Amino acid sequence: MTGSELELVAGWLLDWGYAYSKSNPHTVASVAEVMAEVGVEEFVPLVEPHVATAMDALEGAGLIKDPVTSFGSRGMGLSIWLTEAGRREAATRIERRRDNLARRTGCRDTLLRWVYERDANGESTEIAEIATSPYGWFSGELYSAADLVEAVRFLRERRLLGGTDEAPTIEPAGTECVEQYSGVVEYLNRGDGGGVNVTILGDNKGQLAVANRDVAQNQTNTNEGQVLAIFAEALREFGRLLPEDQQSRYEMVASELEQEAAKDEPDKTWVRSLLDRGKGLLEGAPANLQHLAQVAKIGFELHGQGLI
Repeated sequence: MTGSELELVAGWLLDWGYAYSKSNPHTVASVAEVMAEVGVEEFVPLVEPHVATAMDALEGAGLIKDPVTSFGSRGMGLSIWLTEAGRREAATRIERRRDNLARRTGCRDTLLRWVYERDANGESTEIAEIATSPYGWFSGELYSAADLVEAVRFLRERRLLGGTDEAPTIEPAGTECVEQYSGVVEYLNRGDGGGVNVTILGDNKGQLAVANRDVAQNQTNTNEGQVLAIFAEALREFGRLLPEDQQSRYEMVASELEQEAAKDEPDKTWVRSLLDRGKGLLEGAPANLQHLAQVAKIGFELHGQGLI
């Protein structure tokens, strides 16, 4: 998901060299000859500017043998001959393309990064255009339309992307994910560890009174949406006790909890992630508010554990 044309070309050369060697096991050919034999000559304009550097990188990694010029010039005339390590890497790439989990998670990561980069450059984010960039490929193979549709849906539901399915836009949470985390999975699973466990007892149909250190409340006889709405308001109420520049993170999680609360069937995986984020925020509360934070964490802790 680096968006590197050089990386894409190097991967293609491995793929094509491997395919060529399967039908021509004892023949050393130039890049141009290999591409013609494999039937990928339409990629020549993309490959030619990077071929010499890509071949040097592959040789340096021990994936191809020392390339020599086969007909008069460097570049497309360089020979491509895979080492055993190169053949293993090419075979691994083929297997990776068949890994649905790797492809789908990779598509989410690379799509988010692509929208982020396009937005930063003031460029269109029409999803069809990703195919013309290195971000549109997974181990040398284009992401399918189905891959992209699923990725957009997933990222929009998690509020990492906004806009429309055809032209998504980056959301603040998406920017945070790209800039501070290695991928979408790490971002959604982030959490700041455990804290004080407190038991909730009693009945409640109103706010979670975070300003009272002795309050203990219960959410039995209350449906999932009402519980999440109460947790959202509790987090928002706590955030208002903090300096203004710290309130937005609490407000973001509270708003996302409210959006799940409004659904007939909240996404339990996403709710659990939101509750973990809420707990993480409360764990980092100022020392003078820690006793209130512990009370506010009560519902987040137990409700999150109860989600299956």
